[in-house]
Amino acid sequence: MSNETWCDRSVWPDVSVASGGVSFLTSFVAQIPQLIETYRDKSVEGLSAGFLLCWLFGDITSLFGAVMTRQLPFQILLAVYYLTNDVVICGQYYYYGILHKNQLATPGHESATMEERLLLVRSRGSNPSVHFNMKRRQGWWRWLATLVVGQSGAATAMPLAMPMALVSRAISVSNTTTPEEPHTSIPGQVFSWVGAMAYFYARIPQLIKNYRRKSTDGLSPLLFVCTLLANVTYTLSIFTSCSFLTSDDKHEFVMNALPFIVGSAGTIVFDLTYFYQHYVLYADDNIIRRLESDEYMPLIS
Repeated sequence: MSNETWCDRSVWPDVSVASGGVSFLTSFVAQIPQLIETYRDKSVEGLSAGFLLCWLFGDITSLFGAVMTRQLPFQILLAVYYLTNDVVICGQYYYYGILHKNQLATPGHESATMEERLLLVRSRGSNPSVHFNMKRRQGWWRWLATLVVGQSGAATAMPLAMPMALVSRAISVSNTTTPEEPHTSIPGQVFSWVGAMAYFYARIPQLIKNYRRKSTDGLSPLLFVCTLLANVTYTLSIFTSCSFLTSDDKHEFVMNALPFIVGSAGTIVFDLTYFYQHYVLYADDNIIRRLESDEYMPLIS
C-alpha cells in the first residue's frame, strides 16, 4: 500500500524544498560580504563585539548539537564552515580594532562625529543638502530594491550566521513525508536551544551600538538582506512541509522544532529594525561618509 498523501500530490512539497534551498544558499554566502566590507573599511568601529561573540557562541553550540544528535556528515562540515567564517571575522576584529585600534581606517570610516564630517565635506566645496534631498526621495525605493534584488547602495554589502542545523533540517523535513525519528539527546537539545537564543539575541547589542553611534557604517547591508531572506524562507519551508501539513499533532511538531523556529523567525524583526536604521534614521550619515570618501579618492590616486 502506498503511503502517498494528499500533500505529496500538491504543490506544497515543491514550495518547501525551494524555500529550504534558498535559505541554505543565502545562509552559505551571507558572511562573505561582511568579510569584504571590513577588509575595505580597515576598521571595526561599527561592529559590536557582543554581536560577533553571540554568533560565535551560537555556531559553536550548533556544532556540538549537530554532533550529539548525530546529524549527517555534510551537516557537520557546514557547521565547521560557519564556525570558520566566525573565526575569520573575529580575527579581523582583533587585527583592525584591538591591535591597530581602528587607526588603519580608510577615508569615510574614521572615528569622527557627523558635525566634523560635515565641516570637512563643506570645506572641500561639496553641498551635502543636495545629496540629502536626493537620498530622501530615493530612500524607500532603494530600500525595496535592496530587499528584492539583494543589492545595496554601497559597493559591497551576514549567513549570517544562519545555523547549519536550521537549513539542513529544513531541507530534510521538506523532502520526507514520514521522516526518521531523530536521535534523542538531552545535551544536544540543550545546545540547540542555547544556540537559538544566541542567534536571537545577537542583533540586540549591534542595534544598540548603531543607535549610540547614530550610524550603521561598517555593517554590510547585504549581510542583513541574506539573513532576512534565509530566515523567512527557512520558516516557510517548515510550515509548508508535508511533515507539518499532514501531522496529526501540529502542536507537538512545532514544539519539537521550536528552537530552530525561534532562532530564525524570531530574528526577522531585528533585521527589519536594522534596515530602518540604515535607510531612514541614519541615511544622512551614510551620505556624508560616502562624500568624504569620494573627496579623498583624487588625493589617494
